[in-house]
Amino acid sequence: MKKIIIPILLGLALTAVSCQQMLEIPQKGVVAYSDFYASDEDAEAALADMYANYLQNVAATEGIDNPEQVLLNYSSDDILAAGGHADDHDGFRVFCEFRYDDSNGTLKNCYQRYYYSIYHANLVISNFTNENRNGDEPKWTSNFTKQAVAEARVMRAYLHMMTALIWNCPPLMDRLYDADELPTNAESQSQILEWVISECEKAISSGALPDRNGPSDKDNTARMNVGFARFIAGKAAMFNNDPATARKYLGDLINSGDYALIPSEEYWTNFHVSGDGNSEKIFEPNFLEDPAFTNNAWGPGQPIMRGRWMVANVFCWRTDHLASQPKVHDGFQGWNGGAIETSFAKKFLEHDGDSPRRRACFLTGDEWLYETDWTSDLNDASLAEKKKDKNRGISSSDGVFSHGPYFEWKHMVFINPPKILTGGKAYPSDNVSGLGPASNQKNFNVARYAEALLLYAEACIGSSDEAKGLAALQEVQKRSGSGKISTSLTFENVMEEKQYEMWFESCRFLDLVRWSKQGKVDLNKVFAGIHENAVSVYDAFFTDGEAEHRLYTKPCALKFNAFKVGKNEYFPFPRDFKTANPNLHDVLGWASE
Repeated sequence: MKKIIIPILLGLALTAVSCQQMLEIPQKGVVAYSDFYASDEDAEAALADMYANYLQNVAATEGIDNPEQVLLNYSSDDILAAGGHADDHDGFRVFCEFRYDDSNGTLKNCYQRYYYSIYHANLVISNFTNENRNGDEPKWTSNFTKQAVAEARVMRAYLHMMTALIWNCPPLMDRLYDADELPTNAESQSQILEWVISECEKAISSGALPDRNGPSDKDNTARMNVGFARFIAGKAAMFNNDPATARKYLGDLINSGDYALIPSEEYWTNFHVSGDGNSEKIFEPNFLEDPAFTNNAWGPGQPIMRGRWMVANVFCWRTDHLASQPKVHDGFQGWNGGAIETSFAKKFLEHDGDSPRRRACFLTGDEWLYETDWTSDLNDASLAEKKKDKNRGISSSDGVFSHGPYFEWKHMVFINPPKILTGGKAYPSDNVSGLGPASNQKNFNVARYAEALLLYAEACIGSSDEAKGLAALQEVQKRSGSGKISTSLTFENVMEEKQYEMWFESCRFLDLVRWSKQGKVDLNKVFAGIHENAVSVYDAFFTDGEAEHRLYTKPCALKFNAFKVGKNEYFPFPRDFKTANPNLHDVLGWASE
């Protein structure tokens, strides 16, 4: 797969313009600003700089996880922070339990990183168009600068959509701001979403935006493209309660023929290196390590880490509480972060059964114990032998905290892709660059075709396009392998299918908020009882000396669920940014805190 190569832009002079004083980026390099942005080479460098900063900020790790993933996934109703005990993983747990405030470091990092990336998109747009403070004409224009601007426009629109969905009324940064300018809140979330749609339309209608050349084209999944612009416009329209506009853009994406769901038996590869750039991916950033980019955690002279390394530990089972190690992760340490909520797992299992989709997301207790390979396995061990094997199962008397008898692995790093998913076929390891098993080298998923189909299906409810919407829903259902195919297009069918299909992909919380605003779900009911009914899982083979492994659960005490309707649908602006910029203020329930 072709990668976008990220150069070190030592020659790029960055001015001290920014979206906030806190985001000022010091000038670096040796080329004067007045001499830059004056050639295709400069445009190419600026575009690469935009992608590099997106990778380093939005798609990168903060602490032991990605800020966006923490905020959105742990705030949903079907994932628990888990960990080793009630005080472990508190950085995740505060979002799971809605105990965060405006001083939270992950919240600050998420906000700052979005606007860093917006700034670098604006460097391209404001310097190669007249969309700047003074309306100055660019020093250089060409077909390539038009392409660079189109790509930057979609990147900027996508980032603004995310900030609007998370903070409701964040600043709209439609150009470079000088140091003497302080941005203000947008008038409304709708203002930003309408602007996002118009920006995507500008990029599409320019004719300069790269397009995917059929489902087998992997190269253009790693950059802003026509399909992604249509996806963002359609998704923004759905969140703006404008299904007609959503149908237009998502329908164009579907009718392009550039995307296709991968086969059922390969569903799991969507979340592993072997599925990078497949026919289902609309956008996922990718890069090739720059040999000059050597200042990183592995030490001088070593290649840059590709991906989010400690995320691999977070999304692995609690290995220090196990009798030995399942071979799938080859013995690296796991911390039990992101456990699938037990009642949802039961619902998912009842709906999907042994479908390839369900197995790709989580295993039942028996599948985990007996259908995966453990380091203690002998060749051709019988089931009876496995049931009495003292080197498998949960050996700790503390069990696995806040974790039911279902073992999620949708985002686990597969050092050895498991036979239960591969069927014995050969697939590459997720450890492709020799950086150690704790490095998550999978591309950062942003948008895939299944979500586009489900958004389109929802947009078609009650319209003249219901038959097309039903076909889109059925396409996802047929691929799942669940055997459950809807015969009518209803909101309940779409909502349920989306929770199964997009579980743990940063969709659920945002969808719940959108649906609650439309009066379709009651958030008080959605979040009720989840923490009170949490359990920990134990193995009676070790705790009670039983002759065979038997997993069982006991209630565990989680702190509380502090979700408040009218407040926690959105997040507060980080305190440091409000202090630096008096124009920035909280909205809705946070405004009265």
